[in-house]
Amino acid sequence: MSFDAFAALAQPGASVTVHNVRLIDVQQAEGGHELLTIEHAGTTHELIGGGPWSQEYSRRNVGKFGYIVPAQPFGRELPAGACYFRDYIDQSLRRVPELDSSDRATSDDGRALEVVGWRCDARPHGFRAPVGIIPGEAGRFVPDETVAVTLRVPPEFVRECRRVQMTPQELLRSFAGDLAGIQNFVACPRADGYGSNGSDEREYADAWLHRAHAMNAIDLDEQDAREAEAEEKQFQRDDFAALLDDFESYGGKADDLFAAVQALVDKQAETDGD
Repeated sequence: MSFDAFAALAQPGASVTVHNVRLIDVQQAEGGHELLTIEHAGTTHELIGGGPWSQEYSRRNVGKFGYIVPAQPFGRELPAGACYFRDYIDQSLRRVPELDSSDRATSDDGRALEVVGWRCDARPHGFRAPVGIIPGEAGRFVPDETVAVTLRVPPEFVRECRRVQMTPQELLRSFAGDLAGIQNFVACPRADGYGSNGSDEREYADAWLHRAHAMNAIDLDEQDAREAEAEEKQFQRDDFAALLDDFESYGGKADDLFAAVQALVDKQAETDGD
């Protein structure tokens, strides 16, 4: 027996997502909700939408590709099996289950791994993204490069977290997003799930950092440039070592190559002296 994704979608509390769906039409259903006509894998289905019918907005995504998710009530009554259609930012995007990896979804340190198969016009040979990520324009997303940090916090801090009904992890995560100035856009979603609370919050967090720790600030751009230069020089040294190996493998002597290089150095020194 094959799995019926649409039957599962209609079950109470369902967490099923159906991809590669094309919205064919939207009409008004009984009760004032939307009636979605969609096509999936060559078969047409009619589904009850979770939103109220609107002559102006309900049909705005007709003809587009996307995915279906169960509608959440959020304090209002919904018809059984109600769902939402969400269009892909990149209309060439498609799920490719054949590309799915059998590896687990997270690494040992908790980072989200790229295990779900996709393709789009910009990446026709396919690619993988983490679970829960809908790739954006040209299949883009920001990979999870988070670093695990363990921190013991005092009870006074825990109490402040309780004041705003958050755990210490939730509050620190929220602050980290504001301080780093992170903005999570659907055109290029972040696999780590980080975002910020708004422009004001980002400015306040930056002002706090400047006020509390500006005396220790360094020029990160300058430091990055120095490190990149040092790395490039190391690559060049490695290339020269490989060149020496090739020279010797063809019967040359290391002393002869050193002498030739020394001659070039001496000539360059004379040129600079002039």
